[in-house]
Amino acid sequence: MTTKSTLSPRLQMSDRLSNVLLLLFAGVFIALTVSSYRQKSATVDEPNHLAAGYAALKLNDYHINPEHPPLLRMWAALPLLAMRGIDPNTNSVNWLPEERGLFSHEFLYEKNNADRLLYAARFMNVLLGVLLGVVLFRWAWALYGPGTAVVVLALYATEPNVLAHASLVTTDLGVACFIFIGVYFLWRLSQQLTMRNLALTAAFFAIAQISKFSALTLWPILFALLLIRVAGRSPWPCFGGASLELRSRTRKTLAAVSIVAAVFLVSFAAVWAAYGFRYAPSPKGSGLERLLTVPSVIERIPRLARLLNWVDGHHLLPNACTQGFLLGHGLTQERPAYLLGKISNEGWWYYFPIAFLIKTPVALLLLFFGGVTLVVGRRDALADNDAFLLVPVAVYMLIAMTAVNLNIGVRHILPVYPFVLLIAGKAVAWLWGSHRKILRGGLLALCLFQVEEMAFVYPNHLAFFNQFIGGSQNGYKYLADSNLDWGQDLKPLKKWMDQNGVPFVNLCYFGSADPAYYGIHCSYLPPPSTFATGRDNELRLPGYVAVSVQNLLGVSVNPPRPDLYKKLREAEPVAVMGYSIRVYWVERPWW
Repeated sequence: MTTKSTLSPRLQMSDRLSNVLLLLFAGVFIALTVSSYRQKSATVDEPNHLAAGYAALKLNDYHINPEHPPLLRMWAALPLLAMRGIDPNTNSVNWLPEERGLFSHEFLYEKNNADRLLYAARFMNVLLGVLLGVVLFRWAWALYGPGTAVVVLALYATEPNVLAHASLVTTDLGVACFIFIGVYFLWRLSQQLTMRNLALTAAFFAIAQISKFSALTLWPILFALLLIRVAGRSPWPCFGGASLELRSRTRKTLAAVSIVAAVFLVSFAAVWAAYGFRYAPSPKGSGLERLLTVPSVIERIPRLARLLNWVDGHHLLPNACTQGFLLGHGLTQERPAYLLGKISNEGWWYYFPIAFLIKTPVALLLLFFGGVTLVVGRRDALADNDAFLLVPVAVYMLIAMTAVNLNIGVRHILPVYPFVLLIAGKAVAWLWGSHRKILRGGLLALCLFQVEEMAFVYPNHLAFFNQFIGGSQNGYKYLADSNLDWGQDLKPLKKWMDQNGVPFVNLCYFGSADPAYYGIHCSYLPPPSTFATGRDNELRLPGYVAVSVQNLLGVSVNPPRPDLYKKLREAEPVAVMGYSIRVYWVERPWW
């Protein structure tokens, strides 16, 4: 009784402190993301995601842009249900990119108030960013204690890649959130084999599967972590009717097999639930698709196409799920990529390691590699908790490095970042626990430097590059696409035009947002967006020419055209918008 009365106030104070810290974190995180996304136009993928999510949520129709499962799109579109006058007709929309892009543009920019829809939908993703931060804090607290957990949370709240993708209607932050939470509950399950931990593990693994197809990487992570748990010498605490432990490898293997079976069954049920327990993509049975007749898909992945069309033919999964996965995988097999000043349709195995090294804040990188050194320095490097931090990073990065045809953004390895932060927490705990003033001072300096790096680039988090390459102004020399230019800076361009009395620009824009919606009067230079067909394409010189960096580098068309704007690329711009749009004064045609 004495022990209980002594510990209870401490536990209550610990809970109160953590709740206060989390509320403070949520306020800062929401302020940073909301204030920044209100200054940005829609990125390339957002209109497609939002239109598809609304059609799935409102009309129970899943055939628009089925390259991703519907959960996160539906979550983003949830606030739209409370808005009047939104009713897209999806019956005539084709699965392939050209037609759905026009539909999404019409849905967002012609029939509705784009900013009103985007702001509401983006805020839903911000909430997922808060959720991810809360779970990260709880796990760091459990591993290292409250002091380190606070530092890890602060590093998370100022990580530009997290802030950027938590502010967009896309699937990248959401899948990172649910992958991390799934592994977190798997870690708890490895500590105590209980029905509650098993249910939560299966639930979040399943939620991740219906968030983005890249969550399939959870399966090798699950197998690897369970194998390490079974092979380990420590007993596996198990709570049934009475407390017991699994000591033999046979019993632990049976437990691991049961976990895999439970996760599979829940995930299988979740996939059907996500598509309304219906095989056909549309309520009337229309929209059925088998991509056997699409050469751009079948020729690139013939074996996978045969397998998935067999699965589809036997109705083992919803049609939009199997064919959406096949479509997405096929269309990404031949895509221009940019790295270190070179363009390639084949990609590079080292693309993501380089992107990680130059897109991650310096402080976080140093702490991460310090944490890795502390783990590897142990004889039992993969024992206990460390495996749950290292294995997800290693597996996800290895798989990403084999996907050389998808070298378009660090966002595709965003799921490793929460684990990177936890590993960095190991270095934080060591530095703070050393009680040496110089080490503690070094830790404080690193934290302040990360805040400075983030503040310097605000609100342009998407275009962040660290000081190892001289900052974001040098980013275009190394990477492009969603690392830098994703069509997000039409609003800053309009602001610059108003401030400088510029009524008209010649615009070469990479993106899906509509310049006319933001009041930008312009002519459209090649390569024009699909929605710009039939609009003013007459070059007016002398005058200002505004070019998206993606087009300036020649990466946005296939085959690439690096020569198209070479002369401008060599000139000095008069202004740069958010690092992604460059404005030049041009006297005469440059070609």
